[in-house]
Amino acid sequence: MARNSCIICLGLLSSVCCTETPPCTTQMAAHAALSPSLAIGATPRFATVAIPTDQTRYPYNHASSIVEAPNGDMLVAWVAGSKEAAADTVIVASRRRKGETQWSPPTVVSDNAGQGHANPVLFFASPKIWLFYSELVGDGQLCLSTIRQRFSLDGGESWSAARVAVNAMCILPRNKPVVLRSGEWLFPLYWQAVYQSQFWTSVNNGDAWLFKSAIGTFPSSNLQPAAVQCADGSLFALMRNGSETGFTWEARSEDCGGTWTTKERRDIPNPGSALDMIRLSSGELLAVCNPSTSERTPLSVILSADDGKTWTVPRAIATGEPQLSYPSVIQASDGMIHVSYSHRLTHIQHAEFNAAWLAGNTP
Repeated sequence: MARNSCIICLGLLSSVCCTETPPCTTQMAAHAALSPSLAIGATPRFATVAIPTDQTRYPYNHASSIVEAPNGDMLVAWVAGSKEAAADTVIVASRRRKGETQWSPPTVVSDNAGQGHANPVLFFASPKIWLFYSELVGDGQLCLSTIRQRFSLDGGESWSAARVAVNAMCILPRNKPVVLRSGEWLFPLYWQAVYQSQFWTSVNNGDAWLFKSAIGTFPSSNLQPAAVQCADGSLFALMRNGSETGFTWEARSEDCGGTWTTKERRDIPNPGSALDMIRLSSGELLAVCNPSTSERTPLSVILSADDGKTWTVPRAIATGEPQLSYPSVIQASDGMIHVSYSHRLTHIQHAEFNAAWLAGNTP
């Protein structure tokens, strides 16, 4: 039975929102069989390549998001400009055609003259690829921003007109929405003004978003949540620490994101940097993060076979001088895992690997 919920939409703008939402399900999920690239005995595979950019025009490149198009192409979008939150920042995108190894030069996806851009999020829900991003008012004002959304029906070759997605200022995206087993979409966002993770919901496939819940932590704050649905139907989120105290925050929900319990995860160091997390087809959770208390390097992958209770020793996908940060991760239809991330803010780097590589069979 569906339920009606009336909630306060928080932000610098606020309103009372009522919607009918489907019930939360705790039905156990049946995980897909492993693809050949993930099977035991598979040949380890790892490759990494720089995604082209125009350094003269775009000395600053950051906050990427990656998605697989329906035809198997890979698409990455990111913020490019002179510096973070500058009025000249735009959203650009690069494509790697299926079967190819090189990425295309970037093309501009959003450029509203005089308005800065931040934190694009690419998300596929058939038949659309969605693009969410923050559009700023003026120069350097992240809190004077609103989340816009566009969609593509041709794999990101062309895009719909932009419109406001979240009716609140100072709320920013970073990671992809989660489609719950009930059909509800849950969007992990954060309130920039106070560094507070929030979750917004859509029951009409992204056409409208309503505030659902917020996560407050003490004594340090949290932001930029990455969430998954667990095998028992509950939700699990990892969040960047907003106070740079060296650890990651965890949150769990038993009511589809209505309320959350939190705890410190000092076994997952965090230097005050974004992370991302997905559920693999094998059922394991995979997170990409900077396992350091002070620096945005190395960039590493960790795995959990028990819905986030314990994690493996980090395996680095990038090492060296900081920053190697702000990852976006997906598992493609062929089982390969793809990560895009910021390489010292000069360009976006792409890495791809399989589970055999994660198992440590190669350096």
